Amino acid sequence: MLETLIHIVDVVNDFIWGPVALVFLGFVGIYLTVGTKFVHIRKFFSIIKDTFSSIKNDKNADTDGDLSSLQSMFVSLASVIGMGSVVGVASALISGGPGALVWMWIAAFIGMIIKYSEIILIILFREKTNDGTYVGGPALYVRKGLGARYLGETIVILMILVCLASAMIQSNVTISNVTNLAPNLSNVIYILSALNVVAVGIVIVGGVKRIGHVAEKLIPFMSLFYIIVATIVIVINYKEIIPAIQLVFSSAFSPAEAGAGVAGYGIMKAMQYGIARGFFVSGSGQAVFTVSHAPARVKHPVEQAIFGVTEVFLVTVVCTFTALAVLTSGIDLEGQDAATIVAKVFGDISPILGVAVGIATILFAYSTVIGLGYVGETQLSTIIDRKKARIYRYVFLVAVFVGGIGGLKAIWDLTDVFLGLVMFVNLIVMLLLSNKIFKASNEYWKIDSSDGISAGCSKDNNE
Repeated sequence: MLETLIHIVDVVNDFIWGPVALVFLGFVGIYLTVGTKFVHIRKFFSIIKDTFSSIKNDKNADTDGDLSSLQSMFVSLASVIGMGSVVGVASALISGGPGALVWMWIAAFIGMIIKYSEIILIILFREKTNDGTYVGGPALYVRKGLGARYLGETIVILMILVCLASAMIQSNVTISNVTNLAPNLSNVIYILSALNVVAVGIVIVGGVKRIGHVAEKLIPFMSLFYIIVATIVIVINYKEIIPAIQLVFSSAFSPAEAGAGVAGYGIMKAMQYGIARGFFVSGSGQAVFTVSHAPARVKHPVEQAIFGVTEVFLVTVVCTFTALAVLTSGIDLEGQDAATIVAKVFGDISPILGVAVGIATILFAYSTVIGLGYVGETQLSTIIDRKKARIYRYVFLVAVFVGGIGGLKAIWDLTDVFLGLVMFVNLIVMLLLSNKIFKASNEYWKIDSSDGISAGCSKDNNE
């Protein structure tokens, strides 16, 4: 029975993340790029500059909202950077071969404009709840923008399944890296998983503001630390940099090279896993990893949307460092565990580096889980009473525990199915609401941003 289910999941993934996905995502990306006047290309450096300048200056400190734009971005990053930039990349390389990295880059480029557009909708249609916090997501922009309540609720249910499955993955990553660092603890996995549940629960019960403060401090430090350590590994293996890059490009487009010395990977596998993990990393178009922008203090939707472009860029940088560190190491990808391969590569250079990256991965995983805890509960609160939605916390913590003692690959594949379904439905909705995206974007870039327009923050705003 289980083998049959796994086979069905594989077949669905082959369809969702194969040529159909590439063509559809390419179409959506081009359509949104043209409609927004190529904004993520024309304004790229300006966007990066503006988002980083907010580190010192929160220009909307006196505006309604729960988090600064930067904090909202870090909460969103917390949901993806652990499993995406480290474990997700490793999974793509193991399952799709070196060529998967090219398709991850392609997915990231398309993902920038998709995430930018998605955040515009989230801010436009967000609501202020009775307790004063802001929520936003598919249930709201589908109901308000299209009048299709049940479609929005269906997307939210799929999102919640993604959050639960993803929390299981990341909890597995946490426990796997703990036992990798301290093998003797493999005999007390149940206790380790229970401790992980406690650590996660302490933060998510504090709500979005506590999560925002934790993410704001943890993500920048750990990202920079990880990049520095990865750079050391790549520099030590500098002779393999050029061959690794050549293999990445040749195996992405050449059937012969794709099967040469890398377990017989094919172009279709590189494409499938590169696109799937690439969009999983950026969270673009899937709503799950974008709704964290809803509580941002902004006067205009585009003021927050530009943080989506920066977010995808930052994640892609970390992804590239991970891939190059793995590929220049010369490690055999076949049969490796995505949760621990990166720590193993760094550990081969120096035990200290292996321990350092293992700890970094654990912290990334932790931040990801707390981010998913916030996303699931807030999205459930958009379709049922907020107090009743708190039951998600307990279901979520059970998933965290089960994930800590379970396997990884089958959960990865199932998550790909849920993400694919969410993404395709959500992207269709975005196309139907594209006129609102284009209007907000083009209006913003033609006026002085200080003059902005209403971001649509109240329950009564149906625009």
